[in-house]
Amino acid sequence: MAVRKKKRKKKKSIVRFGKRHSANVGVIIFVLIFLYVIFYIGMYLSRDKVAFYEVVEGKNSVIANHTYNGFVLRTETPVTATNSGYVNFYVRDGGRVSKTTTVYSLDENGTLSKLLESSDDDDNDSLSSENVSQLTYNMNQFVNNFDMAKFDTVYDFKYELNSTLLECINLNKLQNINQAGTNGNVFSLQTSPYSGIVEFYTDGYESLAPVAESIKPELFKKSEYKKNNITSGQLIEAGAPVYKVISSEDWYIMVELTEEEVKEYGDTSSVNIRFLKDNLTTTAGFEMFNINGKYYGKLSLKRYMIRYADYRYLDVQIIGKDITGLKIPKSAVCEKEFNTIPIACMANENNVEGFIIKTVDNNNNPSETLISPDIFYQDDDYYYVDKDEIDAGTVICNKSDNSEYLVGSTVATLKGVYNINDGFTDFRQINILASSNDYYIVSSGNRYGVQNFDHIVLDASTVKDRQIVFQ
Repeated sequence: MAVRKKKRKKKKSIVRFGKRHSANVGVIIFVLIFLYVIFYIGMYLSRDKVAFYEVVEGKNSVIANHTYNGFVLRTETPVTATNSGYVNFYVRDGGRVSKTTTVYSLDENGTLSKLLESSDDDDNDSLSSENVSQLTYNMNQFVNNFDMAKFDTVYDFKYELNSTLLECINLNKLQNINQAGTNGNVFSLQTSPYSGIVEFYTDGYESLAPVAESIKPELFKKSEYKKNNITSGQLIEAGAPVYKVISSEDWYIMVELTEEEVKEYGDTSSVNIRFLKDNLTTTAGFEMFNINGKYYGKLSLKRYMIRYADYRYLDVQIIGKDITGLKIPKSAVCEKEFNTIPIACMANENNVEGFIIKTVDNNNNPSETLISPDIFYQDDDYYYVDKDEIDAGTVICNKSDNSEYLVGSTVATLKGVYNINDGFTDFRQINILASSNDYYIVSSGNRYGVQNFDHIVLDASTVKDRQIVFQ
């Protein structure tokens, strides 16, 4: 039997190659973008950023107001005692009197005071409904206008209330004493020699007239002011003031002015004012004058004299006119000096406006070239040009009269702000209309100035002209 031979299997020779890695374009792009973002964020965080302010419209209804501590002048006449004695008043402080009104009694030996004290009629100490109404009104006025920052007014009110109350009671008792016929010769009743408003205090300023010659800087030193209040029961010497009568409704408030305020008010003849004591507003005549280099204003009024008759000093606010414009922080304002070029030097060639400058080449051959620098401002006589655009010493030809103008012979300074709408600081001129502590109101619609919603540098001292900035 034949034996079958097994066929040998051929060994396969297999060579394994390493796996080829193909580049993933998407991953590479992602990594590059990621690195770019990280780099940009790092640059953003590390670079100096400039604080900016967005220009908005505003009014000066509060901005341009000015507050003053005014010195008050009225037509005041002191009334003096004919002889010594104890005084008792029968008219309330600030009351209106005529020439026949009994204002006070003068008790030479104190008998009247004893009669008033010994009067035991229960009705003598009672108050009439008119008295109660007046006292209630005074208390309501004080409560409604009380300011904790001026607590010293409590003592003034206490004096006024005690004075009014005592006068009401004494007048009621005096009427009963007269009816009983017990007055005899122990006291004398004094009527007013003038018609007007009675005030029971003097301060030595009653004779001052509301004219320039009367005003001195010392009058505005409120800390040195002394007021002599006169009350019922007080001993008065012969010839001493007992009270005073204000005989005219016309009165005046003198205020100190700065040179800036003098320019601001200009030819103003009337102003609106607010009394800070009670926020009353009214219109007053206005007049300015200069005394020995100091400026003063006189506010003339014909109303509310009796309302403030007890005050020699009043805090008043002159309310500025409503001026609409663009609101600019004061910190954003800076100054820049420019070369000024006469308007007559402006030329026009082929509908291109500019200045014709005279130049000389290397061979000393003269030529003329038209340049068109940026104009930053224009007034009635000059164009304002950046010093970096036309060097000082450049000769400009004036074709209108064949004259020449040397740049740099006249310069001027402008107030302005740095506009950063285009990513760099660009000076823009401003025209200030009014100001407050922190802001200016500037005119709008100026072709060389800022516009509503422009971005400007908040603090001009932190940047330079033509500086690249990041907001």
